[in-house]
Amino acid sequence: MKIINNKTKKAIITGATSGIGLSIAQIFLERGHDVFLCGRNQDKLNKIINTFTDIYGINRVDGCLCDVSELSSVEQMIKKANLFLGVIDVLVNNAGAAYIKNFENLPPEQWNEMINTNLTGVFNCCHVVLPYLKEKGGDIINIGSRSGRYAIKGGVGYNASKFGIQGFTEALFLDLNHYGIRVSLVAPGTVSTGFGNTTGENWHLLPEDVAKVVSDIIEADLRATINWVELRPSKPK
Repeated sequence: MKIINNKTKKAIITGATSGIGLSIAQIFLERGHDVFLCGRNQDKLNKIINTFTDIYGINRVDGCLCDVSELSSVEQMIKKANLFLGVIDVLVNNAGAAYIKNFENLPPEQWNEMINTNLTGVFNCCHVVLPYLKEKGGDIINIGSRSGRYAIKGGVGYNASKFGIQGFTEALFLDLNHYGIRVSLVAPGTVSTGFGNTTGENWHLLPEDVAKVVSDIIEADLRATINWVELRPSKPK
């Protein structure tokens, strides 16, 4: 078990039933951390929890349904997480939605889903978890995107939400650092998950590439905040 700052962490991971969130959960467990997972599909969540429980033990992993865009849902999820974990050290905001469409073809309900999930959902989770982190410090890690810096065609809603998360994360660090709360943004390029109906290519990042960065952040020496990380795909020769 490799824990650089000599402490097993207790972590909440949103959007944990597939892709990046699932990979983060797995590497956290592999490195000795305990996790509470949330998602919006009960069958997928149950299957993942059962699989991880068989491998890592019943006291290491649990989870519940949560719609991060709904404050009341987040409040219930954080309460359940605290009861299971006993303490909360880490919040990973990974839940997201993406519709890549020309502006003329983007209906208001899809715009609202992206903003409510990708931006308001992160606010909700940070807002509710803050009292649990203030007394002893901890880590908040927001999964952003290179689309938070660079516009893409058809990215009106997605770009808006990810640009927002970048600014939110940088300002949140300034607001919370005096509590010993480290706030980080991890901004990958295209990841081979099928998210946003993207087609996987052999040069795309893999979810485990992002997960490794997240685990390194929480294991960094407590004097260091890894505030912003961008991962760019590298095409093989």
